[in-house]
Amino acid sequence: MARIGVALSGGGYRATLWGVGALMYLADCGRHKDVVAISSVSGGSVANGVVAHETDYRQDPGAEFAERVRPLIRHCARTGLFFWGPSTNRYVRSLFALAGVALLTLLAGVAATAVDGLRLLSGVLLGAGLLLLAGAVLVFERRSAVVDRALAREFFHRDGAATGLAAVERSVDHVFCATELQSGDHFYFSPGFVYGFRYGTGVPGGLRLSTAVQASACLPGAFAVRRLPTAPHRFPPPAGPTGATADLVLTDGGVYDNMADEWLVGLPERARRPDHPRAHYDVDEIVVVNASAGMTWQSFPASRFPVLGELLALVRIKSVMYDVGTSLRRSELVQWSERLGRDGGPAGALVHIAQSPYRVADAYAHAADAAGGGGGASGAGPAPDLAARAARAARAKEVLDLLGDDPQRRALWAERTTRSRTVKTVLRRLGADTTADLLLHSYTLAACNLHVLLDYPLPPALPDRAYFLGLTSG
Repeated sequence: MARIGVALSGGGYRATLWGVGALMYLADCGRHKDVVAISSVSGGSVANGVVAHETDYRQDPGAEFAERVRPLIRHCARTGLFFWGPSTNRYVRSLFALAGVALLTLLAGVAATAVDGLRLLSGVLLGAGLLLLAGAVLVFERRSAVVDRALAREFFHRDGAATGLAAVERSVDHVFCATELQSGDHFYFSPGFVYGFRYGTGVPGGLRLSTAVQASACLPGAFAVRRLPTAPHRFPPPAGPTGATADLVLTDGGVYDNMADEWLVGLPERARRPDHPRAHYDVDEIVVVNASAGMTWQSFPASRFPVLGELLALVRIKSVMYDVGTSLRRSELVQWSERLGRDGGPAGALVHIAQSPYRVADAYAHAADAAGGGGGASGAGPAPDLAARAARAARAKEVLDLLGDDPQRRALWAERTTRSRTVKTVLRRLGADTTADLLLHSYTLAACNLHVLLDYPLPPALPDRAYFLGLTSG
């Protein structure tokens, strides 16, 4: 059977659940036994980390895997992690309280300057207010470390201690991707190695699994850059292009590649480099589970205001850059996978949150009668020959029969797709309904797309929404 690499994209808890839904389908249809690696960024890394911690994915059949990830599903639906979430509530309240007291103290100090005889008190209040404000800034800078500890408490601990990254080595290679800001490259954490192009291959050392996940999910602005010492990883000298560097400087892996496919694409060629980790596997098929839809029209009235408008524009610019980079990577994946698939290399397919399960099936349903049959819209390009087009067309018609090819069902899935793609990129609770909808959409889309494009098994019946809603409780 083909060796499968799975890439889980970023996108907060939306991406976490989107990744879980696709992995549930692979487990149910039996193709989890062929998965050799799961790479991930940001919200996808939360799912990847929990899977690595709770199970050897290749060994757990569908029902058992669903039970393994049920606590994560319930957490995303009902608890949440940050702003608000029980694991970080004390920190957030302390931060707001400290900032509020600082502001009130400064205001009192300013007011005292206008009263004769209170100049000394004014100076004391202003000084105290500035000290409190500085304290609030320092506490604010600790938010990444706070989330790291919260991840360890929620998901990644055994016997009262945080689980080490090296402790979750499995038959599947779990790779967590961050962005190293000094080099401008992707940086990879795995139970068997840590690796950066300019650093070479090191060992996990005492790194915690929660730290690898948080560094991968360190969304710029929301969380502070992580600085991790290089010494425990024993990189080959020199570490970095100008000699030894004391720290890795890390931010969200999605800054470099928000689809998380960079590790899997071209792995055999990279693995021949002397400083690259010796990968014990190759991949024949790459499944990219992408939870980030393209940007839609959004008016920007704040641009009329000075300073504030510029700051908000920077946030919007960051979103545009993420979107353009991801769009280009999706396009390149389509061209790359079809070209290499035709020539005997790896094939690939997308499970893209902006797609209805009907889209790929529609693109290929009549491909046997029309050359090119809409492959560009499918996420895998046109089939390389008539026989392949005919086979995909037959599988597409099976998908349409399973989904129900009528206007009401199509309208229902169009509405579900719109809801899925507009879920916010957050780490707070999403609610049971949104959680169930994301899981249902991801599972169904994975089953339909991967059946048409890669001939993965199509279930005789799809789980209904009530099944996924039940996973949010218990």
